[in-house]
Amino acid sequence: MDKYRKYLKVLLPSLFIAYLGCLIAFTHVHIVNGVTIVHSHPYQKTGDGRPDHEHNYAEFQLLHQLSTLQIAGIAFIAILLAALFAYVHILSFAPVYLDYIIPFRGKIALRAPPQS
Repeated sequence: MDKYRKYLKVLLPSLFIAYLGCLIAFTHVHIVNGVTIVHSHPYQKTGDGRPDHEHNYAEFQLLHQLSTLQIAGIAFIAILLAALFAYVHILSFAPVYLDYIIPFRGKIALRAPPQS
């Protein structure tokens, strides 16, 4: 995997830049049965700048699925709770000032020993 890592460092950012370029350069609108559908992919333009192609229902569904992130509400809540629990765990077990932890007879003591 390490030999592919150097190629992925170049390939993935360039793929993302190409994706953003496609979104910016090729966004267009179709009006189907009074519904405006906006999507992006390379296409040929007509003389007035409109797209010179049509899509069927399955293609519109595919373009919608490729351009939309869908997540169930309970999954989103589970992700937020996991992040919250991780944050609380870090705060509760990681001391703010490490100077306060002083070993005393092999134990961690946070107070001074009793005076006699």
